[in-house]
Amino acid sequence: MITVEHVHKSFGAFKAVSDLSFSVPVGSVCGFLGPNGAGKTTTIRMLTGAIQPNAGRLVLAGADIRGDSRSARRQLGYLPETNPLPSELNVREYLKFRCALWGVDRMKRRAAIDGVIDRCGLAEVRNKLLGSLSRGFRQRVGLAAALVPSPSVVILDEPGTGLDPTTAMAFRTLVRSLRGQHTVLFSSHNLAEVEATCDHLVLIARGKLVAAGSAIDLRRQGAVGGRFEVESTRCDPVALREIVGVLGVQTESMQDGWTRIAIEVVADGESAMGVPAAVAAALHSVGAMIRRFERANPSLEEIFQRLVRGRENETGRESGGAQ
Repeated sequence: MITVEHVHKSFGAFKAVSDLSFSVPVGSVCGFLGPNGAGKTTTIRMLTGAIQPNAGRLVLAGADIRGDSRSARRQLGYLPETNPLPSELNVREYLKFRCALWGVDRMKRRAAIDGVIDRCGLAEVRNKLLGSLSRGFRQRVGLAAALVPSPSVVILDEPGTGLDPTTAMAFRTLVRSLRGQHTVLFSSHNLAEVEATCDHLVLIARGKLVAAGSAIDLRRQGAVGGRFEVESTRCDPVALREIVGVLGVQTESMQDGWTRIAIEVVADGESAMGVPAAVAAALHSVGAMIRRFERANPSLEEIFQRLVRGRENETGRESGGAQ
């Protein structure tokens, strides 16, 4: 439903996007992620037709954006990061204007407007001026405006920015409800927001694809090892680091006098299987008591940092080899 194939975009000597390829499954909500300067905004601007790529192909719902821009844009609903709304119109008036702008059939406009008002939870503010609405309701109106022409593809650029936790949670629920009816590309810096909202993820860095797949897929790709967390009365970090299979040890003193120990281990193999018993033996040998010993999965943020570092290291090696 959304396809990006070998896309390049440069601004002068700066390469914003370089040979970028990915696809978004039909009917999915896809998180579009990357550090600042990764090329997300440039890619979204190309997908919306605001700028043209130097090379490559972008397709929305079967329509090539470069070859058939008009058809592609008819398939698209877009909520930009800065959601410009005319303060002098009320909600219904604005949605009526958007219907006319997108060429929705006059006989179907009322039903289309009522439908998105109900779907986006706008009934209580339908006759209120846009300038009087809270940030949360303004985002809902922006989403309703994107949905009113019934697009196949919806692109949301940082929609959760500036929302309080309660409003953000409600908005995520609303976005999840689009799954199956629309194909959604959801750009965000908030990894917890993305993991709670999306069923597919695309991670880019320096204009190139780093990884794509479900959160489980990306955890698997970025997990160079496992981690155990232990709470003990005593600790000998040097002895723990000497255990076969241990990659690193970090300790933290707790307020009640116990020590929290984070132990990074290799991902698999016999050495990984023997780490828990060896750690317990090492702690007991110094007279320590243990009250907690459990495996801890790395956070999605840690996984993404590993993947991005791996891509940056790879890019550095490629650049070094080219000189």
